Amino acid sequence: MLTHRYIQAVLARDLADDIKPADSAPEITAAEISERAARAEQHRERTEQLSFRFVDLDRRFGI
Repeated sequence: MLTHRYIQAVLARDLADDIKPADSAPEITAAEISERAARAEQHRERTEQLSFRFVDLDRRFGI
């Protein structure tokens, strides 16, 4: 299960790198906020898919 946690940590870090804090760019427009939200949702879905795949592999092969 440590591998599973590592994968989640790496994906979370990538998400944090993709979405910069609003404080660093105070002139963010509504379109940019919407685009960031869409990217965050895509990343969340990708993370869930990878997590489910890993859990399946772990159950099958005891990784």
